Amino acid sequence: MKTTDDLMDELSLDVSDESALDKYLEKVSGYGDVSKTTFAEYYGKLLKERGLSSGDIEKQTGLEHSFCNKMINGKTSVSRNNMLALSIAAGLTLDEVEECLMLTNNGALYPKDSRDSVIIYSINRKLTLTETNDLLFSKNMELLGQVKK
Repeated sequence: MKTTDDLMDELSLDVSDESALDKYLEKVSGYGDVSKTTFAEYYGKLLKERGLSSGDIEKQTGLEHSFCNKMINGKTSVSRNNMLALSIAAGLTLDEVEECLMLTNNGALYPKDSRDSVIIYSINRKLTLTETNDLLFSKNMELLGQVKK
């Protein structure tokens, strides 16, 4: 599967007329229309693919049961911190994390930001949420899944 950057390059460089646009749209239709997908649907599909339950995610994140379920089921908004905690707890890839951030209207991970760089590093190395928070703690950075006081 092509990355979003690959598709952006293709759309920008190779799609030069309406005929090429039609071919491009036909090709990307296989990726699903993101605008019609909700976070709950997308995240639920990823959990199912990995054989995980909301209880598994709840245990890893330490988030309160009903609050965790409300986030996973799309019944409440999800903060960026909690979205990252949910994503890392589920072992999502960087592309999947970025998709979850987009679907919840949270900002993308930014490699020029030190904290985001640590999070990207953790995701790419498939660190657990505990390992990621340990690394963030060692760098004196805000932990994931924690509420600011």
